Amino acid sequence: MNLLSTRYLKRFFKPKSIAVFGASEKDNSMGGVVLHNLIEGGYEGKLMAVNKRGYDSVHGITCYSNLSKLPEMPDLAIICSPPESVADLVRRLGIKMVKAALILTGGLSRSRDPMGKNLRDEIMDAARTHGVRILGPDCMGMLVSGNHMNASYSHLNIRKGKVSYVGQSGLLGTAMIDWANGQEIGFSHFLTLGEGVDIDLPSIIDYYAQDPYTQSILIQLDHLVGSSRNLLSSLRSASRNKLVLVLKSNMIFTEDKEHLPALGIKDEDLVYDAALRRAGVVRVSTVDQLYNALETLSRMKPMRGERLALVCNGMGPNALATDQLLRNGGELSELSDETVTALRGVLANHWNLKNPIDLHADATPERFAQVTQLLTKDPHVDAVLVIHAPTRMAPGAETAKAIINVARNTPRNILTCWMGRSTAIESRNHFNAVGVPTFITPEEAVNAFMHMVEFRRNQEVMRQTPAPFVDPNEQNHLQAKQLIAEALAEGRDYLTHSESMDLLDQYDIPISHSQYADDVDGVVKIAKRLGGTVAVKVMHPENVYPFNYDNRQSPRWKDLALDLFSAEEVRQAATKLAFRVQERFPEGPKGFCVQQMKRGYQSLQFNLGITRDPVFGPLLLFGKGGYSVDVLADRQVMLPPLNLSLARRLISTSHMYSVLKESSTQLERDIEQLSDLLIKLSQMVVELPNLKGLEINPLLVNRRGVLAVDVAVSLGEPSVLAISPYPEYLSEHISLRKSGRKAIVRAIRGEDEPNHLAFYNKLSPESIRLRYFYSRGIPTHQELANWTQIDYDREMAFIVTAPQQGKPGWETLGVVRAVTDADNVRAEFSVVIRDDLQGEGLGVVLMQKVIDYCTARGTLLLMGSTLTANKGMQGLAQKLGFKNHYNMEEDVVEMEMMLNEPTEDWQRTRLKG
Repeated sequence: MNLLSTRYLKRFFKPKSIAVFGASEKDNSMGGVVLHNLIEGGYEGKLMAVNKRGYDSVHGITCYSNLSKLPEMPDLAIICSPPESVADLVRRLGIKMVKAALILTGGLSRSRDPMGKNLRDEIMDAARTHGVRILGPDCMGMLVSGNHMNASYSHLNIRKGKVSYVGQSGLLGTAMIDWANGQEIGFSHFLTLGEGVDIDLPSIIDYYAQDPYTQSILIQLDHLVGSSRNLLSSLRSASRNKLVLVLKSNMIFTEDKEHLPALGIKDEDLVYDAALRRAGVVRVSTVDQLYNALETLSRMKPMRGERLALVCNGMGPNALATDQLLRNGGELSELSDETVTALRGVLANHWNLKNPIDLHADATPERFAQVTQLLTKDPHVDAVLVIHAPTRMAPGAETAKAIINVARNTPRNILTCWMGRSTAIESRNHFNAVGVPTFITPEEAVNAFMHMVEFRRNQEVMRQTPAPFVDPNEQNHLQAKQLIAEALAEGRDYLTHSESMDLLDQYDIPISHSQYADDVDGVVKIAKRLGGTVAVKVMHPENVYPFNYDNRQSPRWKDLALDLFSAEEVRQAATKLAFRVQERFPEGPKGFCVQQMKRGYQSLQFNLGITRDPVFGPLLLFGKGGYSVDVLADRQVMLPPLNLSLARRLISTSHMYSVLKESSTQLERDIEQLSDLLIKLSQMVVELPNLKGLEINPLLVNRRGVLAVDVAVSLGEPSVLAISPYPEYLSEHISLRKSGRKAIVRAIRGEDEPNHLAFYNKLSPESIRLRYFYSRGIPTHQELANWTQIDYDREMAFIVTAPQQGKPGWETLGVVRAVTDADNVRAEFSVVIRDDLQGEGLGVVLMQKVIDYCTARGTLLLMGSTLTANKGMQGLAQKLGFKNHYNMEEDVVEMEMMLNEPTEDWQRTRLKG
């Protein structure tokens, strides 16, 4: 994403003139409050008031009776008029070429015109027709501290700061401003979207992500409006460079529920958790957590690890903090021998030599400071929580100042908890003033630390280098597609048990050998042939679908008979199963599945699968499996596509991970096999869009490996992933022009990071200067991750890659990159080829590839810029059909090619801008 996509938002955030419609000096006038706030906030642009009553002025600002009377058209119109007048006003604004309207008027979605049409829809029709962008309706307005603009009905202005806020609730927004002022936390931007009918949350996030004055982004989310894919794309992009916090409540009002929750999911909140975690953001569930997370994360220093040391002048608060830390999966630091020796010189002889550290009730401010300073120097300590209970020996304010001196001189994070109230308030004010996070209770402080841990983990997952890519078995996967196509052609929305097992087999997932019978006699024959103990499952119209047994009214045991040895046992059990089915389904059983029992080998049972959420699309499931357990209680979710790092993280969130660690004799092998299986399920989601649901239960894990015992598969309409998958279909084979060397042109992926670094290191200093417009050093891991782990919805990078000559592995020969704006109007390209491969035709291949790609996706204009000295690039561009022209202001040559003609007026306007 680049600035092109959010340029129109400057009319809202940086207007040179504002007109407030519906402003008066009445006590209940929202327009009057907004105008008063603009004046009081020191807005430096031109202000105008509009009210049909024809006042001479409102709060000292000249008032006009209608739009046509204004001396000039404003950059931004703020509408606080009655609901029935808003649509016509928007229409007249558009005719007068006013392109930005902030609508604070509420109740439009529930109000209707005389013809019964929803007023909100009428407003949007008027806005689209005349090219007016709408923020709102029913929002509190916006505040921009850098421009001294308080265009809101908030009772307070914001302090200047580096946090940008966007929310859906206006009243929660005003409460946030009140709290932030009390905590001396400032904002660079603050707004609420209201109903968000036009300018949506992803657009605002993109703008904040590009804003140089924003370090942290705070988002309050009631429910998702619009595309989940757009939201996650914007969140992932923003969180790569900025701290992003999301407050998401679990309340969904009845009128907002459009879909049933995903099958196999007990709690919809799990899905939001998984989506936001995948986007690299920190999610909080309560306002208190939001305040505390903002308090901590906006002031945190870089963390090198997750180990916490606790210091207090008593063991009671330490115990509370320790209990909260361990309950939430945190880690206590183990003190180094050097630190223990040093602390012996400061603490009493009966100190237990362990963390948490009890300073005892006679602790002084000096002792607090000495111990804290020693802990910050311990290589095993990543953060310190200092807890203070009021005593005469350690006055609160004096002790706080001693800790502040330590915090100023250490790269470690120091969190504080000054318990009490009357004597603790002054101390907390001291901490707030210098940016040291402080909390009222030990539990709050620990929760805030865990937000730091979560943020660090999310960022690490986003930037981990994926394992080397393994080419899939293409022939088998084609057979899997054919299997599903045939079932759909027959009008079925499910696969039979044998087809489901075959599907797993096509993806190299180990399956239990199964045989099938149409009736009880057939079951007995199979059991005799197999020998030993067998298991029998009866098939019926319900259990051919995944997650059927999540319904307590249809327990799994009713369809199963286990540990059957003799022929008579088999016959009796199969007959009983058939009778149960006949009672529920007049058409009777749909056949039987017979397997040999898989007892022994200390097997653990897991439940893995695929489901489809109405908001976020396909999901992967992992957790506890078995025939007689509540599998919903331990079912964790993650959004595909997965790599190895993400698969391992999904496993680690399950309760079964603890069981596996305790029981497995080959833990690393078992985790690797489970991760591999999850990645294969992820491949299924990407390659088989009609795959609606899949449940493997149980999956056995023992010393022999993994084995899928039972599976069910459902089919549906093609799905769309919330996170763009790898576009394998764009790959093609080529031969280099001179040498004839075989190579592949394909989209870049995260696994290319090592090869991309090697490619960069082979570029000459001159090639680097021509590509980046300046000389630069070796890229960092974070930069390489950003270059290779891209969001294919926002940008595309094609590489030419070929087998290395004379040694194993692949190498990168060249790369072209195109970044497209959100409205797909412009894409900006850049290209670089290895110096030793000039003349092999790679420049033409890559440029033609990106031209074809952008043309196919409907991009209107492909553009790029190069230094005047780069004659080769200029010549290549002209050869391909670009129009080159010199930009005197930037001292670069700009290259442009129209790919598609605009079809809408707004597209033509954007192209001229």
